[in-house]
Amino acid sequence: MKSHLFFATLFCLCGLVDSAIAVDPNSAGQWERSNAMAAVRSVNVDRAVYEIGNSASLADGEATLARLRDIETRSDWPLPAREAALYEFTRSLAELPRAAVAAEVMQHLKNYQAQTLVPQEEHQNSLVPLFNIRGAAAGVENGWQRTEFGVEAFEILGKEPSALVSAYIKSSNHNQRAAYLDTLRQAGLDDVQTVQNAALDQLAQAPVLTPVVGLTAAITMDRFAIQQLLTSGSGAGLSPALNQLDKRLHTSDTAELLTYAILEAPADNASLAIAAWWPRLRHEAAIRDLLLDRLADPALGAAAALALAQSPDIQTIKLLQDAAAGHSLAARRAQMALDINRERLLGEVQP
Repeated sequence: MKSHLFFATLFCLCGLVDSAIAVDPNSAGQWERSNAMAAVRSVNVDRAVYEIGNSASLADGEATLARLRDIETRSDWPLPAREAALYEFTRSLAELPRAAVAAEVMQHLKNYQAQTLVPQEEHQNSLVPLFNIRGAAAGVENGWQRTEFGVEAFEILGKEPSALVSAYIKSSNHNQRAAYLDTLRQAGLDDVQTVQNAALDQLAQAPVLTPVVGLTAAITMDRFAIQQLLTSGSGAGLSPALNQLDKRLHTSDTAELLTYAILEAPADNASLAIAAWWPRLRHEAAIRDLLLDRLADPALGAAAALALAQSPDIQTIKLLQDAAAGHSLAARRAQMALDINRERLLGEVQP
């Protein structure tokens, strides 16, 4: 009995301690998002950010770090408000050149361990920082790098545009490659065509050039370049390139190129082309019939079925119902297309 009372008392004491920690506005750990944001609104965060950025040169690392630590440790502010100020200050650095901010300040922000944690919106059992100061610092660094690499790309284009292709291949830096693409978007047509030709010459051996060919093709609208993209492009850059082209191509050109992809391109590339271009072509009978013919294709049939499932017109539904008769691979794929969104598809034929 005494043992039971002891553990009961201990449990209650633990509960009181937990409650005290939960309501302590300066404690690290889990917060309800609404409570944390209320704590942020209880003070003038914007004023604090302004004072850090304007009271001394940010190139003076020692002075800036002292002001940051003053924010981090001030006891009259709840923790979420302190971290909100650090977060907004970090984001504000993106407007400045790298040379204006002391390296030790950036290092401090990159290493900051966020303490205001809230449940992740999609997964309530997982905690994430409410103010991801490290992530904001990484974003500032990425922006600086892209600016610097953009200057480099501009210089390369001014000397020998085709050299940009070799530099792109050699780079393993995402920001560098992104900056090269940004610069190409602003380049003159002659330079773009020179880069495109150099990239096409090496695309088969260097599929990493897929985003370069995709971008230049969207600028030049060169049919041969697009066909090469379909047959030799690969990797994560192919799907965005095809989506980008969809915004530029005329419907008739898209239909011809999708036909080319289905007949000539590797199955994976053709599947991506179907996913990117079919929604705008779903009323094109010739493309629909071509997809129906491909239902029996071991490599391409599933992509064709998924595309046809997005077409709720009566004629497509009837053709799928006809194709679904029997037990062949094509019949199973046709039935799959009918089953994927049955209510939406069949709803179109309801009186």
